[in-house]
Amino acid sequence: MKFGVILPSFGNGATRLGMVDCLLAAERLGFDSAWLTDHLALPQADAERFGHLFEAVSSLGYLAALTARIRLGISSLVLPQRNPVEVAKALATLDVLSGGRTLLAVGVGWSEGEFRNLGANFQDRGKRMDEAVQVLRSLWRGGRVVQYSGKYYQFEDLVFSPQPVQAGGPPLWVAGDAPVALKRALRLGDGWHPNARPPEELARALRPYRTMLARRPFTVCLRLRLNFERPEASLHGAPEEVAEQLRAYESAGMNYALIHFEAETHAERERAMRRFAQEVVPALA
Repeated sequence: MKFGVILPSFGNGATRLGMVDCLLAAERLGFDSAWLTDHLALPQADAERFGHLFEAVSSLGYLAALTARIRLGISSLVLPQRNPVEVAKALATLDVLSGGRTLLAVGVGWSEGEFRNLGANFQDRGKRMDEAVQVLRSLWRGGRVVQYSGKYYQFEDLVFSPQPVQAGGPPLWVAGDAPVALKRALRLGDGWHPNARPPEELARALRPYRTMLARRPFTVCLRLRLNFERPEASLHGAPEEVAEQLRAYESAGMNYALIHFEAETHAERERAMRRFAQEVVPALA
C-alpha cells in the first residue's frame, strides 16, 4: 500500500511556509506523494472550508522545485469547469519540470455556484467530464500534432509539446463517491478516488468489479482523516489500531491512501506524520 499526504493548502491557517514544511517533512519521512486540493471560485455559501485556498496547479509548480523524489498530485481537480487543453498543457509542463512526478485526480464538482461564477454549465458536467478526460488522454498520448472531435471539444492540427515525461501522461484517477464515478473510473481512468467510507462499504462498491480489477493495474485511493486521539477520524487510536484499520481497508480493495493529518500547528502535524511513518507503516509490514 502507498501513502500520500494532504498538504495544508486550505483553511484559515494555510500558509506558504506551512505547505513547504509539510511537503519537506513528507519527503524526508518517505511518503509516496503529497497532494493539494482544488477550487477556483466558490460562492460564499459554499466556501466555509475552502474559502482560503492556494491554487493547485501553480502551487505544485513551485513545490516541485523544492523536492527531488516525492510525487505531486491534485485531489481532486474540477475538470468540467476548465478547458481540458489548458489542463493537459499545465500538467504536461509540470510533469516535465518535476521529472515525471505528477499525479492527477479529476472530479465533476459539486458547487453549482462555482460553475456559474466561471461561466460553466453545471447540468452537463458529467458528459463534459467524459469528453474532457478523453481530451487529456488524446493530448498526452497523441504525439506532437493532435486532432479531436467531440460534442463539447474540437480541435485540428493542435501542436502539443512538450509531451509528459511519463508515457501516456500522469496517472489519471477519477474522483467521486457515486456509482457513476466508479464506472467512469473503470472506463476511462487509471484509478478511483472516493472520499472516506467504512471498509465494508468500499468492499460492497467494488465487489461487482473484482474479476475485472484482477486483470489490470488499477488504483483505489481513499482520502482519509487521521487523528490518533479522536475516534471520529477515519483512522484513530494507537499505531497498532491504525495499522489494523488500514488492513481492513486493504482487504476491502484499497491500495493507496491520501491522509489528512488533523492538527492545529505544523509541529503537531509533523509529529503525527513521523509517528505514522515510524510506527504505523512498520506495523503494517
